[in-house]
Amino acid sequence: METTASQDKFQQIIQVAQGFYSRKDRAHDLEHALRVREWGKKLAQAEGADTAVIELAALLHDIGRSGAVEKTHAESSASLAVTILQKNGYSEDVVQQVKEAIISHSREAGHEPKTLEAKILYDADKLDFVGAIGLARLFTLAGAEGWTLVGENSCEEFYRAKISTYREHLFTKTAKAYFDPLFLYMEGFWQELHAERLKLSLSGQASNV
Repeated sequence: METTASQDKFQQIIQVAQGFYSRKDRAHDLEHALRVREWGKKLAQAEGADTAVIELAALLHDIGRSGAVEKTHAESSASLAVTILQKNGYSEDVVQQVKEAIISHSREAGHEPKTLEAKILYDADKLDFVGAIGLARLFTLAGAEGWTLVGENSCEEFYRAKISTYREHLFTKTAKAYFDPLFLYMEGFWQELHAERLKLSLSGQASNV
C-alpha cells in the first residue's frame, strides 16, 4: 500500500509532467498519460508487474513529443524522465526501469520492450488508441495534422496502417482481452461510415436521373 510520502511524491511528478503536456497536441496530452496510467495499473495487477514503475513510466512516456532534441520522442521522453525522477529522489533502480519502459513504448527506433513493465507500458499505450476514446484521439490528431476523413492522408488511412495492426504486437494476454471489443467498436464505426457514404452517393445519383 502506498504511503502518504510516496503519494505526495507522485503528485509532484504529475505537476511537473503537466507543464510538458500543456505544450503537446491534444491527442498526446496529460489526460492521455493518465489514461495510460490506468490501463497500466489494470495490466500490472493482472500480470504481476511493478505497478509503481508502470505508473511513473505511463505518466512521463510522451513528455518529449514536442521540441525533442534526440532521435525519437520516446528517447527524448526517456531522457527527460530520468532527470525528473532523479531530481525527485527516486532510486536509480526505479529510474532505470522507467527509462527502459519509456524508450521502448514506441517502435520508432527499433527499441523492443524487454522487461514486463516495458511490455505493459507498450500495451497500455495502444489500448488508449482503440474504442470510442481511440476514435476521439484519432480525430483530434487529424485536426492537428490536417487529414481528411477517408482517402489519401486521412484518418482511415492512419487507422488501417497503424491502429488495425496493434493487436498482433501486443505482449500480454490481458491487453489482448481488453483490446478485442474496443477494436470491434472501431471496425463497426468505419463500416457504418462507409454504408452511410454509399447511401448518400446512391441517393445523389438517383436524384440526377
